[in-house]
Amino acid sequence: MYLRKAHFNDLPAILAIIEEARATLKQHDINQWQAEEPSQSQFENEIRQELCIVLIIEGQIVGVASIVETEDAGYEAITNGQWQTVDSLYYSIHRVALTSRLHGQHLASQFMTLLITAASLRGAKDLRIDTHPDNLTMQHVIQKAGFTYCGDILIANDPSPKRYAYQMILK
Repeated sequence: MYLRKAHFNDLPAILAIIEEARATLKQHDINQWQAEEPSQSQFENEIRQELCIVLIIEGQIVGVASIVETEDAGYEAITNGQWQTVDSLYYSIHRVALTSRLHGQHLASQFMTLLITAASLRGAKDLRIDTHPDNLTMQHVIQKAGFTYCGDILIANDPSPKRYAYQMILK
């Protein structure tokens, strides 16, 4: 099991994983990723910028996420709490998804640990992530990885914009 930067020829596998995740969320009545995002153009841009990461097991792409090194507009206005620190530079993890073929194998926690390590190796000291209030599975994965709940944020252009925001300070 390892991570690597995504390549353009990975797009079909990435998009298939996203569609599986979208269907799973819908099946559990979680109104996350039910609109247009995440989109193919988002992944194309993030692959071009070398921000998109894939998880490989036995030679197959089984997971995808993006580690973004720029400010996230959605993180500017936090309610019901505050960030632990407000450094001008932070990294954020977005669009985390695993293939449904491997559900139940506890890979999400391992994947999250690898993503945190990858962000740290890029120089991250302040790491942020968010998820939908109804996505209890992802909330568990995030908290188990050591992130602290900091408050609520709103995501632009989303029919269900509220997200729980988390932060981890790396030493």
